[in-house]
Amino acid sequence: MKNNKKIILLIVGILLILVFLIVSIFVFRKTGANQSYFNAVVQEIGQGQVLVAPVEGSRELNSSDLIWVTTTVVSANGVPSLKAGDTIRIVYNGMIAESYPAQIDTVFAIYLVKDGKVILNKAE
Repeated sequence: MKNNKKIILLIVGILLILVFLIVSIFVFRKTGANQSYFNAVVQEIGQGQVLVAPVEGSRELNSSDLIWVTTTVVSANGVPSLKAGDTIRIVYNGMIAESYPAQIDTVFAIYLVKDGKVILNKAE
């Protein structure tokens, strides 16, 4: 009888570990260690931030059609010169403050996108 309880506990433990691993895979399947990215069109340049509109099909549109993005980035390349109408790629920590416009405060990099390709030049 005690062996049956041990076997059942072992099976339940293994199932819980498997469920945890599967959930972890789906939660953390982004570009890397808690990084997400999306393309957006610059709407307005503010002081230390830029207002963008995520491109069609972006999951960030589920949060808001407009997002303020900080221009304080982790990347050694800094931020390229931006103007309204530019398409950019924003690499961030996946967290969006749900306000209107929404806000992204942790940005790893911002790149220009030209003809569908990311431009990796250093900031001007």
